[in-house]
Amino acid sequence: MKAAEFIKRETGIEEFDIAVVGGSGIDLGSSFIEIPYSEIPGMPETAVPGHQGTLKVTEIGGKKVLLFQGRFHYYEGRTDEEIRFIPFLASCLGAKVFIPTCASGAISRRAASAEIGVVVDHINLMGRNPLTGLISSFGDKVFLNAKTLYDRELSTLFLKTGLELGIKVVSAVLAATLGPNYETFAEIRFLELAGADCVSMSTVPDALAAAFYGMKVGALTIFTNDALKPEASHQEVLEVSSRRSEKLSKLLRTAIRNF
Repeated sequence: MKAAEFIKRETGIEEFDIAVVGGSGIDLGSSFIEIPYSEIPGMPETAVPGHQGTLKVTEIGGKKVLLFQGRFHYYEGRTDEEIRFIPFLASCLGAKVFIPTCASGAISRRAASAEIGVVVDHINLMGRNPLTGLISSFGDKVFLNAKTLYDRELSTLFLKTGLELGIKVVSAVLAATLGPNYETFAEIRFLELAGADCVSMSTVPDALAAAFYGMKVGALTIFTNDALKPEASHQEVLEVSSRRSEKLSKLLRTAIRNF
């Protein structure tokens, strides 16, 4: 893959340990190098406010970490190949652990009273799956067992770390909707009855692709708004995400040192 070879040349690193994906505000500390997506061969560019479109490379606890600041969403009209791009690139760079992060609206009252959720399961209501069409090349491998998608050890570590740091963290079932509109009251009630703690327009496709490419997946979400409140705006999501991103970053750095 040209993108992977380019990053290896630019960084001088042949193999990485961990890949993290998120929007703006996540800081894992000083980076060796920052590469705009626009300079990486074949990589799509971000188009959504709050998604910086920069790859940062850093080291935490002796582990080489890729931080993709900015992702791609189905609601932008992206193809399955574009949605798979970051997980595939991470796997080509040798990452064994993939950590997608996102902002989400809190549905359950336990989520609404918390700050950060550790995703332990999901409900995919997007009507889309990034593994679509891969059966022609990979056969039975595409029949992924999603019951074991989110690594239990990683999830437990995230919860334990968050509690030790005094962060209001809970385990969460993430519902994924296509967007770009926010949910109606009826849809929120439906999601609550279905067992969802929170809802987002991302992360689930990333997690599916990452698991398909053989990486352990541990997902985190920032609860940015109470989905039951009448008001909902992208600006509010960005503002709350910015405030809580420092806590998410601290949780990630501490957990990565203890992997």
